[in-house]
Amino acid sequence: MNISKEKILFAILAGGQSKRFGGGYKTFTKISGKTMLNHIIKKLSNFSNDIIINANNLDEFKGLNHNIVRDQFEGFLGPLAGIHASILWIINNQAEKEWLFTVPSDTPFLPSNLLDVFLSSYTSGTEILIARSNNRHHPVIAMWHVSLLESLEKELKLNNSKIMLWVKKHKYKFVDFNVDQEKSFFNINTQDDLNNAKKINI
Repeated sequence: MNISKEKILFAILAGGQSKRFGGGYKTFTKISGKTMLNHIIKKLSNFSNDIIINANNLDEFKGLNHNIVRDQFEGFLGPLAGIHASILWIINNQAEKEWLFTVPSDTPFLPSNLLDVFLSSYTSGTEILIARSNNRHHPVIAMWHVSLLESLEKELKLNNSKIMLWVKKHKYKFVDFNVDQEKSFFNINTQDDLNNAKKINI
C-alpha cells in the first residue's frame, strides 16, 4: 500500500533558540540573497502547498503565508515538541491528512528527490521514516504517522527530548540517500557552518 502525497502535511521546525548560532532566529539568515527559511519553503513547495511552520515567537514569523504552530509544551523541549504540536494541528485542522513530514529550519539544501525517495521506501506498517545519508541519520528530516500523537505526548510528559530514544519504541525505517547527496542534508548550527554553507551552490 502506497502513501498518497495528498495525505501528507509538511512542517518546518523552527521552535528552537539557536543557541549555538548565537541566538536569534538563524532561519532568517540569508544565503544567496534569500533567507534559509525561504529556500526551504521553495524546496517544499515543489512537493506540496500544505506547509506549516512550528515556531514559538509568533511576532518574528508573522507575515508569512503559512500557519504558525506553537509548541504545546513549555520549556523548549526540542524537535519532539514541534512534531507533537504539528501532529496535533493536523488532527484539529486537516483531519484528512495521515502523515507529517518534518524538516529543520536550518537545512536549506534539501534534495529535489526528497519526497520521492521517502515514498518509495515506505513499507506497510511503518510508522516513522527517517532520512539517512552516508550512514548518518537525520532524525528531524522524517515522516511521522499521525497515530503517534498519544505516544509522543506521554514521552514529552516524561521530559524526554531525545528523538531516537522515542523512535525506537515504534516501527521505524531509515530512508537511504546516495552518498553524493550528503551536502543536501547539511544543517547550519554555528556561524562557521553558515560560512561553509555560503560556499555551496544552492
